[in-house]
This record gives sequence, C-alpha cells and structure tokens, in this order.
Amino acid sequence: MITAVNAVVDWLDERFQIRQLVRDELTEKVVPKGFHWLRCFGGISLVIFIIMTLSGMFLMLYYIPETDKAFQSIVNIDNSVSFGWLVRRIHAVGSNLMIITVVIHMLRVFYQGAFKKPRELHWVSGVFLLLLTLALCFSGYVLVWSQMSFWATTVVTNSVRVTPFIGDGLLLLIRGSNLVTQATLSRFFALHVVIIPVVLVLFMLFHFWMIRRTGISQPL
Repeated sequence: MITAVNAVVDWLDERFQIRQLVRDELTEKVVPKGFHWLRCFGGISLVIFIIMTLSGMFLMLYYIPETDKAFQSIVNIDNSVSFGWLVRRIHAVGSNLMIITVVIHMLRVFYQGAFKKPRELHWVSGVFLLLLTLALCFSGYVLVWSQMSFWATTVVTNSVRVTPFIGDGLLLLIRGSNLVTQATLSRFFALHVVIIPVVLVLFMLFHFWMIRRTGISQPL
C-alpha cells in the first residue's frame, strides 16, 4: 500500500514538483519576523471552509430539497445515518465559527491598518468574503425548512422589497414566486451548494493572489 502511494507521489512529483512545493510553502517556509497569532484567523477560516465543504458533501448525499421532505430528511440524518448527527453538528457549529474567525480577521486588519496602500484590494475582497460567508450561512439555515427557518426566510426576503425601483422584481428573483414555496427552497439549495461556494472560492483565490503579491504587512 505504502509502495503504491509512493509511486503515485513520485509520478506527480516528476510532473508538478509537489515535494518542492510542500517544502517551500509548508515544511521549510520561514515565518516572518514578529508574526503574531492574531494573524492566523484568515488561515483558520480557510481550514473551517474546507471542513464545511467536506461535511456538506456528506450531508448532500442524504438531504432532500423538497418542501415536504426537507425537514424529515434532516431528522433522518440525525437519527438513522451513521455519524450523521456528528457531521451535521460539525457543519452547523462550523458555520458559526467561520463567521467569528472571518470577523476577527477583519477587525485585526482594520485595527492594525493592514488595509492601507498598497493593500486596499485585500480589504475589499475581504469584505466580499465576509458577505458571502454570511449569505452561505443563511442559505444553509433556510435548507432546514423548520418553522423558524421558514419564517426567517419570509422576513429576510420581504426586506428586499423596500429596495427602490427594483424591490418587487428582486423579491420575485430570490423567492421564485410571490410566496415562500418550493421554488424558494430550490433556489436557496442551488445558492448554498453551488453558486455561493464557487463565487467564494474565486474571491479567496483573488485574495490569496493579492497577499502573495503585496504581503500581509511586508512581502512574503
């Protein structure tokens, strides 16, 4: 087994130099002088996002995005699927932790003035990442389709109606109809499992690329 794994790693290393990449970025990377633990929250939020993605893939195998089956499918995950309750708790708690770590990261950047020239785009992309994280958490809350999530969806989506000129059209776009129905659940399911994660990853790549170019407070 180990021999087979080593053969695969050797094959990849010959083509992508992954051993050198691991040495340069992980095992032999020099930590910048004066690096404080408060600067770790950006990386911690990335680790939580990866855990959320993996646990979400597991939950997606059993979740049924239909109004008359969604809540019952979650009950089944909790009670009938092996370790389903554990994965769902990890997914639920992880969403809250991700918001907390992103907010702490943003506050640290703001307090230390790390958003100033030439790192303005770090801050802009970070704000979008925070908004996308909040949208990801809310869309996941809708999928539970309990009484609380149903009425939360009704209240939150009603709030967009006050948007000048486009309020009614925006409400129809989000709900898929005038009321919170199956179309609404389907749209939030698509938002939660595909649209928001893809946009989030694109913003992350842009955020990391900018950090590589201009550094956190000095070039890395």
